[in-house]
Amino acid sequence: MKLEAAGRKGGGSLAGVDERFPETSWTLLAKARERCDEGVRARELFARRYYRPVREFLLMLVQDAEKAQDLSQEFFAKLSGSGGLLEHASPDKGRFHNFLKQALRNLVIDYHRHGRGERLQTHPDQANNGGWDVLELAEFTAAEAVFHREWVKVTLAEALNRVRSLCLERGQEIHLDLFEKRYLNDANLVPSWDELGTPYGMDQRTARERADTVARHFRFVLRRMLRNEITVPGGARATEAVIDEEIKALLSPLKD
Repeated sequence: MKLEAAGRKGGGSLAGVDERFPETSWTLLAKARERCDEGVRARELFARRYYRPVREFLLMLVQDAEKAQDLSQEFFAKLSGSGGLLEHASPDKGRFHNFLKQALRNLVIDYHRHGRGERLQTHPDQANNGGWDVLELAEFTAAEAVFHREWVKVTLAEALNRVRSLCLERGQEIHLDLFEKRYLNDANLVPSWDELGTPYGMDQRTARERADTVARHFRFVLRRMLRNEITVPGGARATEAVIDEEIKALLSPLKD
């Protein structure tokens, strides 16, 4: 996806849109503690937001698709369990992603230690040869990179879905079509503004202006989502400079 250009510029606001955005992951996780329908919905939303990053993180470390699937389900099942992630979650722990990745590291370490213990019972002669050490730091680093890449994909997909809904609400279907054909085109040759505008009887300037309207929507939506993600509840709001850095880090994997 060619979203770098659509995500470069900041600023702007969309009246009536801001309040519809999800809460921060910290407050969402806190809400998931509640034993009511709202708590169930919060747990489901949390799982949708993080399932793919969690699964790919685990797959990188356990190297078994079926086991990674089982561990992913175990991880999300433990969210609301006694002594689980929810009871230890607190914004004073810092960035939410760091807290989540530490919880995942602990899960994988426990998994490997358990497996190592079982293997050593069967092959005690391997106890001191280093063949079954838990994990190396480099392996966690690679898994965290995969986690980030998958989180990028999920975040951008959610942002695009919100932009599409907004465009449909505002009767901007043509604007959206021009934006998608220009910025979401996977072909090597990006269509020119003349080519995009001709089917709608538009000159290149008009076609570009319509697509840029959606690009502004996208920038606003993405910035609002990231502000919610990196702002600690009760703390100061993230500055625009901090959000700019977050967007830069968010989009950087797309340039690989």
